Amino acid sequence: MQNFFVAASDTFKPFFFSFQNPFMALLKNSGSASADAARERFETVSSLQRMAREVEYSQPGLAAELRYFASKS
Repeated sequence: MQNFFVAASDTFKPFFFSFQNPFMALLKNSGSASADAARERFETVSSLQRMAREVEYSQPGLAAELRYFASKS
C-alpha cells in the first residue's frame, strides 16, 4: 500500500508545484515550438548514434542501419 502512495505523490507533484509558483510554469514554457522540435531531433540523433556505437562490434549491420536513420532524422 505504501508504493501506491509513493507513486501517487510522484504523479501529482508537478501539478501541485504549479499552484505554488505559477510564474515558474510560465517561464518553463517560454521556448518556441521550433526550438523544442530541434532539441528533440538532436536528442533522437544522439541516442541513435549512441546505440550504434554500443552495437557496432556485435551487430555491424544494425549499427549501420541506426546511423542511416540518424542521418535521415
